[in-house]
Amino acid sequence: MIQDVDKAILDTVDDVSDLAQKQLEDYDFVNDLYEHDIDLLQLLYGDKQYEAMNAYYSKQQENQLKQIDFLKQYRDLSKQEWDAAVARGESNLA
Repeated sequence: MIQDVDKAILDTVDDVSDLAQKQLEDYDFVNDLYEHDIDLLQLLYGDKQYEAMNAYYSKQQENQLKQIDFLKQYRDLSKQEWDAAVARGESNLA
């Protein structure tokens, strides 16, 4: 029974890690889309489309700030999981 619980906990940690990785990939994908659109604007209209480029740069910055916030939350969650594992005596690395 304890082994089943331990396995379930490890599986959940792995699932959360996989979901976090997917979320990070999605942030990168959105950022790449913004970069692509900015490149298109420059190709079509030159560097003089300041308003349009500024809008894209603002959205890109917003996306990056959300990514940073997500990483901070994930770091905090990982630290909580680590501290809990150490408190239960499940880690010999601490």
